[in-house]
Amino acid sequence: MHDIYDLDRVVDRHGTYCTQWDYVADRFGHADLLPFTISDMDFETAPCIRQTLATRLEHGVFGYSRWNHDDFKGAVSNWFASRYGASLDPDTLVYGPSVIYVIAQLVSLWSAPGEGVLVHTPAYDAFGNMLAANDRVLLPCPLKKEQGSYHIDWTSFEQQAARPDCRILLLCSPHNPTGRVWTRDELGRMAAICQRHGVKVISDDIHMDVSFARYLPWSEVAPDDHWALVSSGSKSFNIPALGGAYAFIANAEARAAYLQ
Repeated sequence: MHDIYDLDRVVDRHGTYCTQWDYVADRFGHADLLPFTISDMDFETAPCIRQTLATRLEHGVFGYSRWNHDDFKGAVSNWFASRYGASLDPDTLVYGPSVIYVIAQLVSLWSAPGEGVLVHTPAYDAFGNMLAANDRVLLPCPLKKEQGSYHIDWTSFEQQAARPDCRILLLCSPHNPTGRVWTRDELGRMAAICQRHGVKVISDDIHMDVSFARYLPWSEVAPDDHWALVSSGSKSFNIPALGGAYAFIANAEARAAYLQ
């Protein structure tokens, strides 16, 4: 049976406390604007997701629940296996309330105040805000625009990675806001440079499922276990208000420290 997606039906989101439509004036100073800057959609959520939620609601009790079981972890690792042919170990998976929360925790674990985090720019604004709030220094590597696409400035990238205060590469893969889907060659080159200079990698892959080019998870190029892949179903399935993210944290000690 196939779900029917009615993408023509207009859903009025006013009065639902939605960022996109209810807080236009709060964000831009004027209420009579069309907001095109928030990454959620005005389409209804897929019928299969709504049906699953409805079934769970019918149970009627919403007490304390656990995530550390095969239903949750298997669903995520199986998604990567079936969709990308990537084998990510479910034993390395952890839950988090949001992608940016998990990243902030890892940044705190893997660097000290005043130390640097390498970021391709332009970057998602929450990266800069989060790093500043945690007293970390954003080390920019500006992407070069050539032939209608964005490319890594490898000289700049290696210079920043080689800095003694550079502890982490905060990678956005695929990249927000340029839309670049990194190739295997690009990911492998970044991995080699980071390993050479002792830079750990946090890969934010929240836009992985909405790419046209072939997306490759960081796990497929990682030369060691000094990395984490952080993501969520929120962009793929338009469910950010439901909350919830996850991370594969390859190193056992780092994983234990995050959970602690």
